[in-house]
Amino acid sequence: MKSNKQMLLHSLLIIMLVMVLITGCSSNDPVVEEEIVEETEEEITAEEIVEVVEEDELPDGMAISPITGMLIPEEMITRRPVAMQVNNIRVAYPQSGITQADIIYETLAEGNITRLLAVFHVYDAEKIGPIRSARHYYLDMAASHDAVYMHYGGSPQAYAYINQIKAPSLDGITRADGVLSWRDPERKKIPKMLEHSVYTSRKLIDEAWDAIGYRKDVREDFASGFLFRKEGRAPFGQRADFITIPFSGTYVSSFEYDYETREYIKYSAGELHMDALVDEPLRFTNLLVQNTEMYVIPGDDAGRREVKIIGKGTGYYISHGRAVSIEWSKAAYDEPTLYVDVKTGKPLNMNPGKTYIAIVPQRQTVTLTWANNQE
Repeated sequence: MKSNKQMLLHSLLIIMLVMVLITGCSSNDPVVEEEIVEETEEEITAEEIVEVVEEDELPDGMAISPITGMLIPEEMITRRPVAMQVNNIRVAYPQSGITQADIIYETLAEGNITRLLAVFHVYDAEKIGPIRSARHYYLDMAASHDAVYMHYGGSPQAYAYINQIKAPSLDGITRADGVLSWRDPERKKIPKMLEHSVYTSRKLIDEAWDAIGYRKDVREDFASGFLFRKEGRAPFGQRADFITIPFSGTYVSSFEYDYETREYIKYSAGELHMDALVDEPLRFTNLLVQNTEMYVIPGDDAGRREVKIIGKGTGYYISHGRAVSIEWSKAAYDEPTLYVDVKTGKPLNMNPGKTYIAIVPQRQTVTLTWANNQE
């Protein structure tokens, strides 16, 4: 028989075990349960967590834009954007309506000048332009957002590419004035300004879109390639108060960080890049720089360029006064451009807001400087 001391010890052990079970999580194995919870949480991506939180907090009738990460009317969430080919030669300044664009691309055309591709999602501008002719590589940029492409005329390469890929093209030159675009009467009076006088509007875009019958919503399987944080913060990188982007010897875009608004103000050739419709300069929360291969097309009579948008390369993401190195890739015409933070090796998380994307020749050097040290 057991001694009284042994029986007492045995009873105490049983009581302690029962207390542990009672004060636990009503589970046969609480330790294993905690491990399962932790593993489940790790499998949920940061973007999915933000999406769940934001859906709970969103105002009625509002949604998060896949293009800016900001609030937009819920009925617009699946609407296809429109990408407009905007004239950027300096004699055509100032442009109109482009501050309403959610994304603006800039890269070289022929003659060492640049053109813009302005991507609009939620907008109501009554005058946008001047609109210019298509170049084939801008179609690849538009397709990164499943956007309809609006232009006025185009190069032989652009028309061939439109036919080859059956791109959703709104071409102002094939329609009578006033149908998709019009010529500004004041600009028409100025010598040599006729080619810089074409404008369009939200109303005309929508009417032409309806008439042609292009799909109105983005593809069900389409993702923009952009990931946004719930709230803006500076990326963990080098200071970037001033940014200089030389596309060529004559076309240089630069940006100055505004610490009050947390936006970058755009300059062209050292002067504010203005929108005449609102009399304000262009401002962006995010700057993306993509280095890529460019060259003049052999035998082209106008010196037109090839610009590699499909492919991969390096660059920068710049926001809130800081810059980090990135890698970009685009697998095909109808695929989005993907961005990866080089330091973490993970998809780039951007700050909510408008984005400027510079497609820069590989040989050009982008300069990042501090406010108190511009050397």
